[in-house]
Amino acid sequence: MRTLKPSSLLTCEKILRMYFFMKKKKNGQSDVYQQMYEQQLKKYQSMDNTNYDDDDGEDLRFYSEEELAAIEQAKRDAARQAYQDAYLRQYSESQQEYGRQAHSQPRQGSQRAPRRQPQAKPQYRRVQADPKRYEPAAKKKRESENIEFGKKNSYANSKKGKKELSGGSAVKKFFKGVFVVLLVLVLLLQLLIFRYIWLVNSVDTGERLVTNASMSDKNVTNILLIGSDTRDENERGRTDSMILLSINKQTKQMTMTSLMRDCYVEIPDHGWAKLNAAYSYGGAELLMDTIEQNFDVAVDKFVYVSFFSFIDIVDAVGGINIDLSDDEAQYMTDPMAEQNKYLGNKKGTDYLSHGGDDMLLNGNQALAYARLRYVGNADFERTQRQRTVITKIISQAKTLSPLKLDNFMKVCCSELTTNMTKGEMYVMFYKLLFSMNYDMQQLRIPQEGAYYYGTHDEQSTLDLDFDACQREIKKKIYN
Repeated sequence: MRTLKPSSLLTCEKILRMYFFMKKKKNGQSDVYQQMYEQQLKKYQSMDNTNYDDDDGEDLRFYSEEELAAIEQAKRDAARQAYQDAYLRQYSESQQEYGRQAHSQPRQGSQRAPRRQPQAKPQYRRVQADPKRYEPAAKKKRESENIEFGKKNSYANSKKGKKELSGGSAVKKFFKGVFVVLLVLVLLLQLLIFRYIWLVNSVDTGERLVTNASMSDKNVTNILLIGSDTRDENERGRTDSMILLSINKQTKQMTMTSLMRDCYVEIPDHGWAKLNAAYSYGGAELLMDTIEQNFDVAVDKFVYVSFFSFIDIVDAVGGINIDLSDDEAQYMTDPMAEQNKYLGNKKGTDYLSHGGDDMLLNGNQALAYARLRYVGNADFERTQRQRTVITKIISQAKTLSPLKLDNFMKVCCSELTTNMTKGEMYVMFYKLLFSMNYDMQQLRIPQEGAYYYGTHDEQSTLDLDFDACQREIKKKIYN
């Protein structure tokens, strides 16, 4: 292989220096030096395993980093120039070829070549530039501090402000959730009330003869609770229990007034008789007229419970706890024997051998307890027992779970008969609902000192001091 002497390398160096010097001047002869550079570069690259002869005593020179970079740049420029020359040659040759083909194409008559349709211009979609992209960072920061409607509020964008704002939204979500829950509960309550109302046996109100009682107030609602000892539901016998339930929303009191069955009263269009005979003469309406006429108190509506319906109501509430004496336990045997026969129970079912404090009584036992007459002070204590049983049922119902309360309401409503319309029952449900926490008081008519024993038609009666009874009713219910 041919050996390159150091003198030859120095010649190449001089040529490169001359090239860069002329390159800076940018004169028209730069192409000449470019060609000289390429020729020398090809010779230099073609050499391999070169040996140097140092007979002339000259040292080889090494290029600096700047000079090497300049050499590389010169290589790139030479390659770019070669590409441009090749492209121009190819383009010139193609134009010449096209001209030869055009001249050699024969013309067909006088027909003109079809005009070349211009190409459709490309459609460009105008895109609106985002001005915020090119805005200064300081301007972006200023505008980020502004809230809606251009109001400046740097606090809302601070860490503390964002935390409090997020807390406010959480509070709103909480109250919104509470509102939704309450709305669902109200709707559910409405459905339950309508469900219970449709279970009640509603009857038309019969003709009333007396409705001019002086003790009447829009804040007081009087409902007559009627309990009958009739064994046949289709039979209209004498009433065993008559309790006037009064709800005073002004004083927030509920009063249960027991009316003694032996009260000797005047029955409209039927003369004088015992109070419990009015129901057998003319039903609930005549009984209501009799009470209004003799005691001068308005009776708005009535609710009737049959003899054995009472058993189902007590069982539905889970029984009631009663303080029972030994005498009461013994005398309950006779009414329970009658009830067991009617119910089809075995002889001796639910009998009690002794009394006790806070004893749990089922429906059969509670009914026998409420019917007791021949122990203690006869019918006076009997009315007290009836009021006690009703009070215990209400208290026990307040402690029931939702499912048990629902079952109790279904049983209780299905056993009731009233002259209230569906709309009136709806209002009454809400009155009773909001009066559950009212103070409960009890009253018996006649009270002590307002009666004496009498005999009429060979029957023992209670002859009343009606003025004293009316004053007591007014005092307890309306004051």
